[in-house]
Amino acid sequence: MSCGMGMIKYLLFIFNFIFAVCGLGILTLGVLVHLQILGVSKQIETGLAFPSITLIVLGSIIFVISFFGCCGAIRESHCMTITFASFLLFILLVQIAIAVYAFIVVKNDDNFRNISEKYQEIFNGYFLNSESKEFIDLVQKNLQCCGVHSPSDYNGNPIPASCCKENDNNNNTCSVSNTYSNGCVEVLKDMLKFAGTVFGSVAIAIAGVELIGIIFALCLANSIKNAERRGYRV
Repeated sequence: MSCGMGMIKYLLFIFNFIFAVCGLGILTLGVLVHLQILGVSKQIETGLAFPSITLIVLGSIIFVISFFGCCGAIRESHCMTITFASFLLFILLVQIAIAVYAFIVVKNDDNFRNISEKYQEIFNGYFLNSESKEFIDLVQKNLQCCGVHSPSDYNGNPIPASCCKENDNNNNTCSVSNTYSNGCVEVLKDMLKFAGTVFGSVAIAIAGVELIGIIFALCLANSIKNAERRGYRV
């Protein structure tokens, strides 16, 4: 085994460990983003539910196929190394597509306009049905906001306790001086923009690491193939 190819072999093994960590990272990111938007996505189409689920699946697959890379490097198997590189190339392309989709969702003003309209529609039913009330209270409490654009959206109606910065004496309503000043639509938009940007950036960064791994895998596979033709092990 030549010094150069031996180095590639062990570098590939190290990269596979990194791929396994990246897989867990993608899986964790997908779960965190999905949990963050889950309650909102049930009522409002955010455009980020699909890529978050896809990242969860991809993270799991990356973690599993890193096994092929490790085995291919240790056993010097041309077939397993090529299989690993092929899977990794496919995942890299899917990740890039997801990143582009996430960036498009973030930049799409129509998507956020739809969110605003849908949230307004749900807010209008706050005092009319329990489902709308539960959703609005959940958003206001978790995102620390009040109303659609501001607390004044309640138009003289009692401001609910979910708008309170601190616990008020009255458990069911909130005084104007103790309410969050930001409207929920803007906070929701900022949260989704941040989630989409982080989403796409992390996917692109990990794709760069995967590209390096593909190059090393193909170099090692080529070395193994040439060695087999010459009749000895790498």
